[in-house]
Amino acid sequence: MEKRLCYRCKQNSPGKYEDISFTYLGMTVKISKDGLTCEECAKELWVQDFEGKVKEFIKISKSGKPTVNWPHYQDFFSESRFSDRKERFHHILMTLGILSFQPEGNWEIVADGRVGLNPRAFLSYFYFVNKKDAIEFASLQFPNTLYGWEIHLISEVIEKKELLKGLKK
Repeated sequence: MEKRLCYRCKQNSPGKYEDISFTYLGMTVKISKDGLTCEECAKELWVQDFEGKVKEFIKISKSGKPTVNWPHYQDFFSESRFSDRKERFHHILMTLGILSFQPEGNWEIVADGRVGLNPRAFLSYFYFVNKKDAIEFASLQFPNTLYGWEIHLISEVIEKKELLKGLKK
């Protein structure tokens, strides 16, 4: 039987798909590693993305806490420019715990008519983990809109399977 090797380095075993954590520049990073790449190559790919595409948007405190330079984000990504780079940036923010796909316990910006204004990833919707980021993002993105908007903390989410299970009883 042939031993599978990492598609990138061709040396290490790729292992299985898993979530891994590591520290970079004092920040805790959580990424999903696929089953084709070894752990070291997965980390290197993340670092390359961070250094090459998003480092200019993130300030790192001496304690390793990342904060987003939202004004720079606003200037750089205005008018739907660089959409592929914007997607990578949002992904990096998710790995740093600034954005999340999970609504419960996180913040969203909502316009009149309950239209969500948070950043999106293709068809998915991101939520802000911190209130401060939601406020800064909204105040930069939507200060002169003709419609109203609010920032909400989502306190409870009922998933489809939980809801349907309750109806069957």
